[in-house]
Amino acid sequence: MPYCPKCDMEFVEGITVCSDCGSPLYESVEAAEAARKAKEEKALAQFVRSMAPGWSEDGEAEAADGDDGMDEGTRKELQKIAQQIVLEQAKEETAERTHVSVYVKKSEHYNDLKSSAAAFLLMGCVSALLAAAFLGGLIPGNGNTRWVFGGVLAAAGLVFFYIWSKTKKDMVSVKEEAAKEEARTRELVEQFLAAHPAAHIDRQLAQEAALTGDSEDTAEELSLKRYGLIQDLLVTENDLPDPAYVDALAEEIYDRLFGKG
Repeated sequence: MPYCPKCDMEFVEGITVCSDCGSPLYESVEAAEAARKAKEEKALAQFVRSMAPGWSEDGEAEAADGDDGMDEGTRKELQKIAQQIVLEQAKEETAERTHVSVYVKKSEHYNDLKSSAAAFLLMGCVSALLAAAFLGGLIPGNGNTRWVFGGVLAAAGLVFFYIWSKTKKDMVSVKEEAAKEEARTRELVEQFLAAHPAAHIDRQLAQEAALTGDSEDTAEELSLKRYGLIQDLLVTENDLPDPAYVDALAEEIYDRLFGKG
């Protein structure tokens, strides 16, 4: 079964990219382990060679007499250091690749724009009123001060009104995108629920457990496996390149099938 070593997850046949971290999948757990060992051995050989120029890429002495200039104890110590370096690099790569951004719905983006537009409109009105008060002499001040403050506030008001106008235009397109997204999401969720009821999900997990010989899962493990299978089915049955969107869909579907945890 396809396997992601970074997330330690197996996927159904046909999946080529991890829905969690976006990394390419290996053909199996064994293939991933073999690739990891090969990478580790290569890094180890390169490190040892950098510490002892007389060594080849395979970690063998290049000198004709076989003398690499190091005793056995030193060689083993270098190997341990290299091993630790490789492990630390693997941890750093895993931390970077497993980060998944949170999906922001188009409707939420529209609401953010709506709030921003209202704020800029308010600031524009306040700036315009203050500018009029300064320039009209309603707020005391000498000539220069009155004109300077009035001019600055008037300019600020124009900027705020411009941003408000631009935001309003952006809201039109985002609102249309939000409507399309909601329709698409509703369609995907309903299609999935019709094709994969809760009993179907649990039956498929039971069949996989029987093949692998896994013991009975705890409630938390079962929840994670259900969620993972929902993600896999969404990816294999639909063109969904955004892992964050897949996560959002999977959460909604899981809640509809099994209720909120």
